[in-house]
Amino acid sequence: MSQEKEKTIAAISTPIGTGAIAVIRMTGPDAISIADRIFISPHKKTVAGCPGQRTLYGWIQTVKGERLDEVLLLVMRAPHTFTGEDTVEINCHGGMYICRRILEALLEAGASMAEPGEFSKRAFLHGRMDLTKAEAVMDMISAQTAYSLKAAVNQLSGGLYEKIEALRKKLLNMIVEVEVNIDYPEYDEVPEITDEAIQRGCREIADEVETLLATAESGRMLRQGVKVSIVGRPNVGKSSLLNMLLREQRAIVTSVPGTTRDTLEETLDLGGIPVCIMDTAGIRDTKDEVEKIGVERALQSLEQCDLALLVLDASRELLPEEKELFEKVKARPYLILLNKMDEGRQSAEKLVKVFPQAEGRILEISAKQGYGAEALAERVKSLFFGGEVLMDDRPMVTNLRQKEALIRAKEALERVMEQANFEQDLLVIDMRQACDFLGEVCGRSTQEEVVTEIFSRFCLGK
Repeated sequence: MSQEKEKTIAAISTPIGTGAIAVIRMTGPDAISIADRIFISPHKKTVAGCPGQRTLYGWIQTVKGERLDEVLLLVMRAPHTFTGEDTVEINCHGGMYICRRILEALLEAGASMAEPGEFSKRAFLHGRMDLTKAEAVMDMISAQTAYSLKAAVNQLSGGLYEKIEALRKKLLNMIVEVEVNIDYPEYDEVPEITDEAIQRGCREIADEVETLLATAESGRMLRQGVKVSIVGRPNVGKSSLLNMLLREQRAIVTSVPGTTRDTLEETLDLGGIPVCIMDTAGIRDTKDEVEKIGVERALQSLEQCDLALLVLDASRELLPEEKELFEKVKARPYLILLNKMDEGRQSAEKLVKVFPQAEGRILEISAKQGYGAEALAERVKSLFFGGEVLMDDRPMVTNLRQKEALIRAKEALERVMEQANFEQDLLVIDMRQACDFLGEVCGRSTQEEVVTEIFSRFCLGK
Protein backbone atom coordinates (compact mmCIF):
# COMPACT_ATOMS: atom_id res chain seq x y z
CA MET A 1 0.00 0.00 0.00
CA SER A 2 2.80 2.46 0.80
CA GLN A 3 4.44 1.83 -2.58
CA GLU A 4 1.15 2.41 -4.37
CA LYS A 5 0.73 5.80 -2.63
CA GLU A 6 4.12 6.93 -3.92
CA LYS A 7 3.21 6.26 -7.56
CA THR A 8 1.26 8.75 -9.67
CA ILE A 9 -0.70 7.08 -12.46
CA ALA A 10 -2.25 8.32 -15.69
CA ALA A 11 -4.50 6.92 -18.43
CA ILE A 12 -6.91 7.92 -21.18
CA SER A 13 -10.38 7.56 -19.63
CA THR A 14 -12.56 8.04 -22.71
CA PRO A 15 -12.97 5.36 -25.40
CA ILE A 16 -10.28 5.33 -28.08
CA GLY A 17 -11.51 6.93 -31.27
CA THR A 18 -12.25 10.32 -32.81
CA GLY A 19 -14.64 12.63 -30.93
CA ALA A 20 -15.23 16.20 -29.87
CA ILE A 21 -13.34 15.88 -26.58
CA ALA A 22 -11.37 13.29 -24.65
CA VAL A 23 -10.33 13.02 -21.00
CA ILE A 24 -6.90 12.01 -19.72
CA ARG A 25 -6.90 11.33 -15.99
CA MET A 26 -3.96 11.43 -13.55
CA THR A 27 -3.99 10.72 -9.81
CA GLY A 28 -1.39 10.38 -7.07
CA PRO A 29 0.79 12.45 -4.74
CA ASP A 30 2.72 14.07 -7.62
CA ALA A 31 -0.26 14.75 -9.90
CA ILE A 32 -0.16 18.52 -9.30
CA SER A 33 3.60 18.92 -9.84
CA ILE A 34 3.62 16.68 -12.93
CA ALA A 35 0.77 18.67 -14.47
CA ASP A 36 2.71 21.91 -13.87
CA ARG A 37 5.64 20.57 -15.90
CA ILE A 38 3.58 20.30 -19.09
CA PHE A 39 0.77 22.89 -18.62
CA ILE A 40 1.12 26.49 -19.82
CA SER A 41 -1.47 29.13 -18.88
CA PRO A 42 -1.79 32.33 -20.95
CA HIS A 43 -2.66 34.09 -17.68
CA LYS A 44 0.52 32.83 -15.96
CA LYS A 45 -1.49 30.62 -13.61
CA THR A 46 0.01 27.40 -12.22
CA VAL A 47 -1.63 24.15 -11.29
CA ALA A 48 0.04 24.26 -7.87
CA GLY A 49 -1.46 27.67 -7.19
CA CYS A 50 -4.96 26.58 -8.15
CA PRO A 51 -7.36 25.62 -5.33
CA GLY A 52 -9.22 22.31 -5.54
CA GLN A 53 -12.25 21.78 -7.75
CA ARG A 54 -11.22 24.50 -10.22
CA THR A 55 -10.66 24.50 -13.97
CA LEU A 56 -7.72 26.13 -15.76
CA TYR A 57 -7.51 27.07 -19.44
CA GLY A 58 -4.24 26.71 -21.31
CA TRP A 59 -1.97 24.51 -23.42
CA ILE A 60 -0.34 21.14 -22.93
CA GLN A 61 3.23 20.87 -24.13
CA THR A 62 5.92 18.21 -24.00
CA VAL A 63 8.73 18.36 -21.48
CA LYS A 64 10.88 19.79 -24.28
CA GLY A 65 8.38 22.61 -24.93
CA GLU A 66 6.48 21.38 -28.03
CA ARG A 67 2.86 22.53 -27.84
CA LEU A 68 0.34 19.70 -28.29
CA ASP A 69 -3.20 20.95 -27.67
CA GLU A 70 -5.43 23.65 -26.21
CA VAL A 71 -7.10 22.17 -23.12
CA LEU A 72 -9.17 22.67 -20.02
CA LEU A 73 -7.43 21.24 -16.96
CA LEU A 74 -9.55 20.28 -13.94
CA VAL A 75 -7.72 20.34 -10.60
CA MET A 76 -9.11 18.23 -7.71
CA ARG A 77 -7.29 18.03 -4.41
CA ALA A 78 -7.24 15.20 -1.87
CA PRO A 79 -9.19 13.95 -0.08
CA HIS A 80 -12.23 15.23 -2.00
CA THR A 81 -11.65 13.20 -5.16
CA PHE A 82 -12.73 9.87 -6.61
CA THR A 83 -9.50 8.17 -5.57
CA GLY A 84 -8.91 10.16 -2.37
CA GLU A 85 -5.64 11.48 -3.88
CA ASP A 86 -4.73 14.65 -5.77
CA THR A 87 -6.26 14.27 -9.23
CA VAL A 88 -5.92 16.15 -12.51
CA GLU A 89 -8.16 15.63 -15.54
CA ILE A 90 -7.17 17.06 -18.91
CA ASN A 91 -10.01 17.77 -21.34
CA CYS A 92 -8.49 17.88 -24.82
CA HIS A 93 -9.66 17.48 -28.40
CA GLY A 94 -10.75 13.92 -29.10
CA GLY A 95 -8.29 12.69 -31.71
CA MET A 96 -6.43 9.44 -31.04
CA TYR A 97 -3.04 10.93 -31.90
CA ILE A 98 -3.55 14.00 -29.65
CA CYS A 99 -4.61 11.82 -26.69
CA ARG A 100 -1.59 9.56 -27.05
CA ARG A 101 0.83 12.47 -27.30
CA ILE A 102 -0.60 14.10 -24.15
CA LEU A 103 -0.43 10.79 -22.28
CA GLU A 104 3.17 10.35 -23.42
CA ALA A 105 3.93 13.85 -22.14
CA LEU A 106 2.54 12.96 -18.72
CA LEU A 107 4.62 9.79 -18.61
CA GLU A 108 7.74 11.71 -19.63
CA ALA A 109 7.03 14.23 -16.84
CA GLY A 110 7.00 11.50 -14.19
CA ALA A 111 3.65 9.69 -14.23
CA SER A 112 3.29 5.89 -14.58
CA MET A 113 0.85 4.12 -16.87
CA ALA A 114 -2.24 3.02 -14.94
CA GLU A 115 -3.30 -0.60 -14.89
CA PRO A 116 -6.90 -1.57 -15.75
CA GLY A 117 -9.19 -0.62 -12.85
CA GLU A 118 -6.41 1.04 -10.86
CA PHE A 119 -8.28 4.31 -10.30
CA SER A 120 -11.27 2.48 -8.79
CA LYS A 121 -8.93 0.20 -6.86
CA ARG A 122 -7.33 3.22 -5.22
CA ALA A 123 -10.75 4.61 -4.37
CA PHE A 124 -11.48 1.33 -2.58
CA LEU A 125 -8.11 1.16 -0.80
CA HIS A 126 -8.44 4.76 0.37
CA GLY A 127 -11.90 4.13 1.79
CA ARG A 128 -13.78 6.15 -0.83
CA MET A 129 -16.01 3.18 -1.69
CA ASP A 130 -16.61 -0.43 -0.69
CA LEU A 131 -16.44 -3.39 -3.07
CA THR A 132 -20.18 -3.40 -3.81
CA LYS A 133 -20.00 0.23 -4.93
CA ALA A 134 -16.85 -0.44 -6.96
CA GLU A 135 -18.59 -3.28 -8.78
CA ALA A 136 -21.62 -1.01 -9.30
CA VAL A 137 -19.40 1.46 -11.17
CA MET A 138 -18.57 -1.24 -13.72
CA ASP A 139 -22.24 -2.31 -13.88
CA MET A 140 -23.25 1.28 -14.66
CA ILE A 141 -20.73 1.48 -17.49
CA SER A 142 -21.98 -1.78 -19.03
CA ALA A 143 -25.72 -1.18 -18.37
CA GLN A 144 -27.78 -1.54 -21.56
CA THR A 145 -31.32 -1.04 -20.25
CA ALA A 146 -33.19 1.18 -17.80
CA TYR A 147 -33.59 -1.60 -15.23
CA SER A 148 -29.92 -2.60 -15.46
CA LEU A 149 -28.92 1.01 -14.82
CA LYS A 150 -31.35 1.36 -11.92
CA ALA A 151 -29.94 -1.78 -10.27
CA ALA A 152 -26.40 -0.39 -10.59
CA VAL A 153 -27.40 3.06 -9.29
CA ASN A 154 -29.13 1.48 -6.29
CA GLN A 155 -25.98 -0.48 -5.48
CA LEU A 156 -23.74 2.56 -6.02
CA SER A 157 -25.90 4.56 -3.60
CA GLY A 158 -25.15 1.97 -0.93
CA GLY A 159 -28.33 -0.13 -0.83
CA LEU A 160 -26.59 -3.51 -0.54
CA TYR A 161 -23.72 -2.14 1.55
CA GLU A 162 -26.06 -0.65 4.17
CA LYS A 163 -28.06 -3.88 4.43
CA ILE A 164 -24.96 -6.06 4.79
CA GLU A 165 -23.37 -3.69 7.30
CA ALA A 166 -26.53 -3.69 9.44
CA LEU A 167 -26.51 -7.50 9.58
CA ARG A 168 -22.77 -7.56 10.23
CA LYS A 169 -23.00 -5.09 13.10
CA LYS A 170 -25.88 -7.03 14.65
CA LEU A 171 -23.78 -10.19 14.52
CA LEU A 172 -20.73 -8.34 15.87
CA ASN A 173 -22.72 -7.13 18.86
CA MET A 174 -23.76 -10.72 19.60
CA ILE A 175 -20.15 -11.89 19.32
CA VAL A 176 -19.03 -9.15 21.72
CA GLU A 177 -21.65 -10.19 24.26
CA VAL A 178 -20.60 -13.83 24.04
CA GLU A 179 -16.91 -12.93 24.34
CA VAL A 180 -17.57 -10.78 27.41
CA ASN A 181 -19.53 -13.59 29.06
CA ILE A 182 -16.69 -16.02 28.33
CA ASP A 183 -13.82 -13.75 29.45
CA TYR A 184 -15.49 -12.01 32.39
CA PRO A 185 -18.03 -14.39 33.92
CA GLU A 186 -17.32 -13.13 37.44
CA TYR A 187 -18.74 -9.64 36.84
CA ASP A 188 -22.40 -9.42 37.80
CA GLU A 189 -22.99 -6.21 35.83
CA VAL A 190 -22.20 -7.98 32.55
CA PRO A 191 -25.52 -9.06 30.97
CA GLU A 192 -25.69 -12.78 30.26
CA ILE A 193 -26.51 -13.87 26.72
CA THR A 194 -28.35 -17.19 26.65
CA ASP A 195 -28.09 -19.96 24.07
CA GLU A 196 -31.70 -19.20 23.12
CA ALA A 197 -30.80 -15.58 22.39
CA ILE A 198 -27.87 -16.68 20.24
CA GLN A 199 -30.05 -19.10 18.30
CA ARG A 200 -32.78 -16.50 17.81
CA GLY A 201 -30.36 -13.81 16.69
CA CYS A 202 -28.59 -16.09 14.22
CA ARG A 203 -31.93 -17.24 12.83
CA GLU A 204 -33.03 -13.63 12.23
CA ILE A 205 -29.76 -12.81 10.44
CA ALA A 206 -29.86 -16.05 8.41
CA ASP A 207 -33.42 -15.22 7.27
CA GLU A 208 -32.27 -11.77 6.13
CA VAL A 209 -29.36 -13.34 4.25
CA GLU A 210 -31.75 -15.79 2.59
CA THR A 211 -33.92 -12.85 1.46
CA LEU A 212 -30.87 -11.27 -0.16
CA LEU A 213 -29.90 -14.56 -1.81
CA ALA A 214 -33.38 -14.77 -3.33
CA THR A 215 -32.52 -11.66 -5.38
CA ALA A 216 -29.31 -13.16 -6.80
CA GLU A 217 -30.86 -14.75 -9.89
CA SER A 218 -32.78 -11.59 -10.79
CA GLY A 219 -29.65 -9.55 -10.15
CA ARG A 220 -27.61 -11.78 -12.45
CA MET A 221 -30.19 -11.44 -15.21
CA LEU A 222 -30.33 -7.66 -14.90
CA ARG A 223 -26.53 -7.53 -15.03
CA GLN A 224 -25.82 -10.16 -17.71
CA GLY A 225 -29.18 -10.45 -19.45
CA VAL A 226 -31.89 -13.13 -19.54
CA LYS A 227 -30.68 -15.94 -21.81
CA VAL A 228 -33.54 -16.67 -24.21
CA SER A 229 -33.60 -19.43 -26.81
CA ILE A 230 -36.09 -19.32 -29.72
CA VAL A 231 -36.90 -22.89 -30.76
CA GLY A 232 -39.39 -24.57 -33.04
CA ARG A 233 -39.89 -26.38 -36.32
CA PRO A 234 -38.63 -24.83 -39.59
CA ASN A 235 -40.68 -21.99 -41.09
CA VAL A 236 -42.71 -21.19 -37.98
CA GLY A 237 -41.32 -17.63 -37.85
CA LYS A 238 -38.40 -17.84 -35.43
CA SER A 239 -36.15 -15.53 -37.45
CA SER A 240 -39.07 -13.18 -38.11
CA LEU A 241 -39.62 -13.01 -34.35
CA LEU A 242 -35.96 -12.09 -33.80
CA ASN A 243 -36.18 -9.36 -36.44
CA MET A 244 -39.38 -8.01 -34.88
CA LEU A 245 -37.80 -7.79 -31.41
CA LEU A 246 -34.61 -6.20 -32.79
CA ARG A 247 -36.61 -3.91 -35.08
CA GLU A 248 -34.21 -4.64 -37.92
CA GLN A 249 -33.72 -7.33 -40.54
CA ARG A 250 -30.95 -9.16 -38.71
CA ALA A 251 -31.83 -12.75 -39.64
CA ILE A 252 -32.48 -14.05 -43.15
CA VAL A 253 -36.14 -14.92 -43.67
CA THR A 254 -37.30 -17.10 -46.59
CA SER A 255 -40.04 -19.61 -47.30
CA VAL A 256 -37.39 -22.32 -47.75
CA PRO A 257 -37.31 -24.70 -44.74
CA GLY A 258 -33.94 -24.91 -43.03
CA THR A 259 -32.74 -21.39 -43.93
CA THR A 260 -31.30 -20.88 -40.44
CA ARG A 261 -28.55 -23.46 -39.89
CA ASP A 262 -26.66 -22.00 -36.94
CA THR A 263 -27.46 -20.11 -33.75
CA LEU A 264 -27.63 -16.33 -34.13
CA GLU A 265 -27.19 -14.44 -30.84
CA GLU A 266 -28.14 -10.80 -30.22
CA THR A 267 -28.62 -8.54 -27.19
CA LEU A 268 -31.71 -6.39 -26.93
CA ASP A 269 -33.77 -4.25 -24.57
CA LEU A 270 -37.10 -5.99 -23.98
CA GLY A 271 -39.27 -3.56 -22.03
CA GLY A 272 -36.27 -2.42 -19.97
CA ILE A 273 -34.99 -5.95 -19.39
CA PRO A 274 -31.63 -6.92 -20.93
CA VAL A 275 -32.08 -10.05 -23.04
CA CYS A 276 -29.49 -12.24 -24.78
CA ILE A 277 -31.63 -13.91 -27.41
CA MET A 278 -30.66 -16.80 -29.69
CA ASP A 279 -32.35 -17.64 -32.97
CA THR A 280 -31.78 -21.34 -33.66
CA ALA A 281 -32.11 -23.76 -36.54
CA GLY A 282 -35.49 -25.36 -37.07
CA ILE A 283 -35.67 -28.64 -35.16
CA ARG A 284 -36.53 -31.59 -37.40
CA ASP A 285 -35.10 -34.89 -38.63
CA THR A 286 -32.77 -34.19 -41.54
CA LYS A 287 -30.06 -35.93 -43.57
CA ASP A 288 -28.25 -32.68 -44.33
CA GLU A 289 -25.01 -32.78 -42.31
CA VAL A 290 -24.82 -29.00 -41.88
CA GLU A 291 -28.45 -28.74 -40.80
CA LYS A 292 -27.92 -31.62 -38.35
CA ILE A 293 -25.22 -29.61 -36.59
CA GLY A 294 -27.60 -26.64 -36.44
CA VAL A 295 -30.32 -28.79 -34.87
CA GLU A 296 -27.85 -30.12 -32.29
CA ARG A 297 -26.85 -26.56 -31.39
CA ALA A 298 -30.50 -25.58 -31.09
CA LEU A 299 -31.06 -28.36 -28.56
CA GLN A 300 -27.91 -27.34 -26.67
CA SER A 301 -29.12 -23.73 -26.43
CA LEU A 302 -32.40 -25.06 -25.06
CA GLU A 303 -30.55 -26.80 -22.23
CA GLN A 304 -28.52 -23.69 -21.32
CA CYS A 305 -31.12 -20.93 -21.54
CA ASP A 306 -33.03 -19.13 -18.79
CA LEU A 307 -36.16 -19.02 -20.94
CA ALA A 308 -37.28 -21.08 -23.94
CA LEU A 309 -39.64 -19.54 -26.49
CA LEU A 310 -41.39 -22.33 -28.38
CA VAL A 311 -42.72 -20.83 -31.62
CA LEU A 312 -45.71 -22.55 -33.26
CA ASP A 313 -47.41 -21.75 -36.56
CA ALA A 314 -51.03 -20.67 -36.05
CA SER A 315 -51.80 -21.04 -39.77
CA ARG A 316 -51.75 -24.84 -39.63
CA GLU A 317 -52.55 -27.74 -37.36
CA LEU A 318 -50.13 -28.85 -34.67
CA LEU A 319 -47.64 -31.54 -35.77
CA PRO A 320 -46.82 -34.66 -33.72
CA GLU A 321 -43.15 -33.59 -33.74
CA GLU A 322 -44.11 -30.30 -32.07
CA LYS A 323 -45.82 -32.20 -29.26
CA GLU A 324 -42.56 -34.11 -28.75
CA LEU A 325 -40.59 -30.86 -28.81
CA PHE A 326 -42.87 -29.44 -26.11
CA GLU A 327 -41.81 -32.28 -23.80
CA LYS A 328 -38.21 -31.05 -24.12
CA VAL A 329 -39.16 -27.39 -23.75
CA LYS A 330 -41.25 -27.76 -20.60
CA ALA A 331 -38.19 -28.92 -18.65
CA ARG A 332 -37.08 -25.25 -18.75
CA PRO A 333 -38.91 -22.02 -17.92
CA TYR A 334 -40.85 -21.51 -21.14
CA LEU A 335 -43.45 -19.58 -23.11
CA ILE A 336 -45.33 -20.74 -26.19
CA LEU A 337 -45.60 -18.10 -28.92
CA LEU A 338 -48.42 -18.80 -31.34
CA ASN A 339 -47.14 -16.93 -34.39
CA LYS A 340 -48.86 -15.92 -37.68
CA MET A 341 -52.10 -15.02 -35.91
CA ASP A 342 -52.84 -12.67 -38.83
CA GLU A 343 -53.48 -15.76 -40.98
CA GLY A 344 -54.12 -18.31 -38.27
CA ARG A 345 -56.59 -21.07 -37.63
CA GLN A 346 -55.15 -21.92 -34.22
CA SER A 347 -55.71 -19.93 -31.02
CA ALA A 348 -54.42 -19.96 -27.47
CA GLU A 349 -57.80 -21.27 -26.34
CA LYS A 350 -57.54 -24.27 -28.69
CA LEU A 351 -53.88 -24.88 -27.92
CA VAL A 352 -54.35 -25.04 -24.17
CA LYS A 353 -56.58 -28.08 -24.69
CA VAL A 354 -53.58 -29.85 -26.25
CA PHE A 355 -51.11 -28.52 -23.65
CA PRO A 356 -53.18 -28.01 -20.49
CA GLN A 357 -50.03 -27.51 -18.35
CA ALA A 358 -49.16 -24.50 -20.53
CA GLU A 359 -52.20 -22.51 -19.46
CA GLY A 360 -51.13 -18.92 -18.85
CA ARG A 361 -47.92 -19.41 -20.86
CA ILE A 362 -49.33 -19.07 -24.40
CA LEU A 363 -49.08 -15.76 -26.24
CA GLU A 364 -50.67 -14.93 -29.57
CA ILE A 365 -48.32 -12.89 -31.76
CA SER A 366 -47.66 -11.90 -35.36
CA ALA A 367 -44.02 -11.30 -36.19
CA LYS A 368 -45.07 -10.22 -39.69
CA GLN A 369 -47.53 -7.61 -38.42
CA GLY A 370 -45.21 -6.67 -35.57
CA TYR A 371 -47.35 -7.18 -32.49
CA GLY A 372 -46.73 -9.20 -29.34
CA ALA A 373 -43.43 -7.73 -28.07
CA GLU A 374 -45.04 -5.77 -25.21
CA ALA A 375 -47.00 -8.80 -24.01
CA LEU A 376 -43.81 -10.88 -24.17
CA ALA A 377 -41.92 -8.32 -22.07
CA GLU A 378 -44.64 -8.33 -19.41
CA ARG A 379 -44.64 -12.13 -19.30
CA VAL A 380 -40.84 -12.21 -18.85
CA LYS A 381 -41.20 -9.80 -15.91
CA SER A 382 -43.84 -12.08 -14.44
CA LEU A 383 -41.69 -15.19 -14.82
CA PHE A 384 -38.41 -13.84 -13.48
CA PHE A 385 -39.11 -10.68 -11.50
CA GLY A 386 -42.50 -11.30 -9.89
CA GLY A 387 -44.19 -8.89 -12.27
CA GLU A 388 -42.12 -5.90 -11.16
CA VAL A 389 -38.48 -5.01 -11.74
CA LEU A 390 -36.80 -2.80 -9.15
CA MET A 391 -39.80 -0.59 -8.60
CA ASP A 392 -38.41 0.23 -5.17
CA ASP A 393 -34.91 0.51 -3.69
CA ARG A 394 -34.56 -3.01 -2.35
CA PRO A 395 -30.92 -4.17 -2.23
CA MET A 396 -30.03 -6.79 -4.81
CA VAL A 397 -27.20 -9.29 -5.11
CA THR A 398 -25.77 -8.79 -8.60
CA ASN A 399 -22.81 -11.14 -9.03
CA LEU A 400 -21.44 -14.56 -8.15
CA ARG A 401 -18.79 -13.22 -5.73
CA GLN A 402 -21.44 -11.59 -3.55
CA LYS A 403 -23.70 -14.64 -3.77
CA GLU A 404 -20.99 -17.11 -2.72
CA ALA A 405 -19.95 -14.98 0.27
CA LEU A 406 -23.58 -14.79 1.45
CA ILE A 407 -24.03 -18.55 1.01
CA ARG A 408 -20.98 -19.21 3.19
CA ALA A 409 -22.25 -16.73 5.80
CA LYS A 410 -25.63 -18.49 5.90
CA GLU A 411 -23.95 -21.91 6.23
CA ALA A 412 -21.88 -20.66 9.18
CA LEU A 413 -25.01 -19.28 10.87
CA GLU A 414 -26.82 -22.59 10.32
CA ARG A 415 -23.94 -24.42 12.02
CA VAL A 416 -24.48 -22.21 15.06
CA MET A 417 -28.18 -23.07 15.10
CA GLU A 418 -27.46 -26.79 14.79
CA GLN A 419 -25.15 -26.74 17.82
CA ALA A 420 -27.55 -25.68 20.54
CA ASN A 421 -25.84 -27.81 23.22
CA PHE A 422 -22.28 -26.70 22.44
CA GLU A 423 -20.23 -24.39 24.62
CA GLN A 424 -20.47 -20.73 23.67
CA ASP A 425 -16.74 -20.48 23.00
CA LEU A 426 -17.25 -23.05 20.20
CA LEU A 427 -20.36 -21.33 18.84
CA VAL A 428 -18.53 -18.03 18.56
CA ILE A 429 -16.06 -19.58 16.06
CA ASP A 430 -18.83 -20.05 13.48
CA MET A 431 -20.30 -16.66 14.37
CA ARG A 432 -16.96 -15.03 13.57
CA GLN A 433 -16.78 -16.89 10.27
CA ALA A 434 -20.27 -15.70 9.36
CA CYS A 435 -19.23 -12.15 10.23
CA ASP A 436 -16.12 -12.44 8.04
CA PHE A 437 -18.14 -13.72 5.09
CA LEU A 438 -20.61 -10.83 5.43
CA GLY A 439 -17.67 -8.45 5.52
CA GLU A 440 -16.25 -10.08 2.41
CA VAL A 441 -19.25 -8.87 0.39
CA CYS A 442 -18.22 -5.25 1.01
CA GLY A 443 -14.47 -5.90 1.07
CA ARG A 444 -13.92 -5.62 4.81
CA SER A 445 -12.10 -8.94 5.09
CA THR A 446 -11.00 -9.33 1.48
CA GLN A 447 -7.43 -10.35 0.84
CA GLU A 448 -5.37 -8.15 -1.48
CA GLU A 449 -5.19 -10.88 -4.15
CA VAL A 450 -8.98 -10.98 -4.41
CA VAL A 451 -9.18 -7.19 -4.62
CA THR A 452 -6.57 -7.13 -7.40
CA GLU A 453 -8.48 -9.76 -9.38
CA ILE A 454 -11.75 -7.82 -9.14
CA PHE A 455 -10.27 -4.52 -10.29
CA SER A 456 -8.20 -6.10 -13.09
CA ARG A 457 -11.49 -6.63 -14.96
CA PHE A 458 -12.16 -2.89 -15.12
CA CYS A 459 -11.44 -0.88 -18.24
CA LEU A 460 -8.31 1.25 -18.52
CA GLY A 461 -8.63 4.73 -17.02
CA LYS A 462 -11.48 3.77 -14.68
